[in-house]
Amino acid sequence: MSETVSYLSASPWLLAVICSLAGYLAGSISSARIVYFMVTKRKEIEPFSEPIPHSDEMFESKLVSATLITKKLGKKYGMITSLMDMLKVVLPLLLVKFVFTEEPYYLLVAFFGVAGHNFPVWYNFVGGRGESPILAIILAINWFGLFIVNAAAAVLGFIVGSVLVLRWGGYVLLIGWLWYWFDDWRYGLFMALVNVVFWVAQSEDLKKFSDLKREKGLKFSEEDVSDFILMGKGIGRALDRYSIYALLKKTFKKGNT
Repeated sequence: MSETVSYLSASPWLLAVICSLAGYLAGSISSARIVYFMVTKRKEIEPFSEPIPHSDEMFESKLVSATLITKKLGKKYGMITSLMDMLKVVLPLLLVKFVFTEEPYYLLVAFFGVAGHNFPVWYNFVGGRGESPILAIILAINWFGLFIVNAAAAVLGFIVGSVLVLRWGGYVLLIGWLWYWFDDWRYGLFMALVNVVFWVAQSEDLKKFSDLKREKGLKFSEEDVSDFILMGKGIGRALDRYSIYALLKKTFKKGNT
């Protein structure tokens, strides 16, 4: 075992390829499909389909993730799926992190784990968004940074009045935070690439929402959005009422009446 570790440590390019391939293949394991099959005994999952608030339109997505399992089977199975998605990436990450300590090869495992989760080779590259694996990765390498950036994203969300900024803004902030904390540009690049695969994975769904708002003239409150993405209505309702943007909007309207 020690001879293998020594050989790989002396062969950085080979080690990088192995870490990348192992991370991708582990990430490509579809926890959602496994859980769905174990519960329903059916191999094919029906696509995500939900009515859009204040309209007769249906929103459909081909993403296969813990969110889909929550919608189809309930919160318990959604949580099991999310935990499995976290473990499939974080376990190989920790193994590489503690065995090969000279360089952060585990970042390759982490990035390609997220890429595999979002674009699994076994399922025509149709996977999830990567939220569970990303959370597991950051908890493993810089857990307190996750709380710091999420707190900052929450503040920004309440300033601009956006549930999406509150929920996902932390991923963008992590680019600068990890670079700063580790004082290593590779961590910033890693998180930037993670953001790329995260946003690309859900770009089709975001475009659908944008098209509905532009072409159908639909308007969604933050309460609608937070409920739709399984964050509950409370956070969105608070943003609609008490965010800086909402308060300024109300003040501006009063000034014009």
